[in-house]
Amino acid sequence: SLNVDAVCAAGVTGLVSAMGEIAAGASLGAAVCTGTPPQLTTTKISVLGDQTVRDSRRLLIGEGTVGNGVQCGVDVGMVAANIANMGLAINKAVNVHKCKASTFRSPLNVFKGIPESLCTVDIGGAVAYIGEVVTFITLIVVHCKDFLDVNALCAGSIAAITTGAAAIVPYGAAVHAACANNHFLKTPKSQAQLSALWNSPGYDPVSGLKHPRRLTEEEEMAAKQPLKESLAQIAANRETLEELKKATDVPKPGNTEADMETLLNLMGEEKPRAAWPSEC
Repeated sequence: SLNVDAVCAAGVTGLVSAMGEIAAGASLGAAVCTGTPPQLTTTKISVLGDQTVRDSRRLLIGEGTVGNGVQCGVDVGMVAANIANMGLAINKAVNVHKCKASTFRSPLNVFKGIPESLCTVDIGGAVAYIGEVVTFITLIVVHCKDFLDVNALCAGSIAAITTGAAAIVPYGAAVHAACANNHFLKTPKSQAQLSALWNSPGYDPVSGLKHPRRLTEEEEMAAKQPLKESLAQIAANRETLEELKKATDVPKPGNTEADMETLLNLMGEEKPRAAWPSEC
């Protein structure tokens, strides 16, 4: 079952974290993705900005030897975790939310877009997890080697910006599914009414026309019967018209006087006489 509030909260906090990752990646890229990288006294990460001899605190570079080793372990763990999350997201898209065309023809998707949004969370999340894997692999190169590799940091900053931008899609979809439709998903009665309207045999809520469902065998036979009767009536009318045409056929030019007399007799009129001179 879907924990609506949890999905909504994850979407909101995820959007905030995605924006934070974009900002962090941009600030790191501004420092290391330059034509002239900063000149430092050493390339050892554990020595640069060592917080054991300074009052300031560093989280990415400058934790000292022990802190740098811990950071290496964190980076490796994040790579493993994101690979696992990517697999779970793909599995959820295929086996839980059933991301296929038939799922998107349901009333929940046509009217609310909920199944489509949940599939976007899974598929977009898998893409974002790939970006996270790339980001932390570049940090492994820096921390685990205890070497300030400017190119790796630049690549990591670009990967972080890309990952943050990609993560906006699934988190935004989560907000749409669980926050915008929060009340609907928590109200089984509303879902039942929507399903009943969708499955109504006489009305299609999408187009307003008769519901385009398949007819039963009895309904198909009943629908074909009037058609057969109409075709039979048309055939009978055609025969009647043919007979009437023969009975009322107008003589063609060149018919004899006898033919004209026969036609006038059928019409119940007398044969026309010649006019008297006084009548002319």
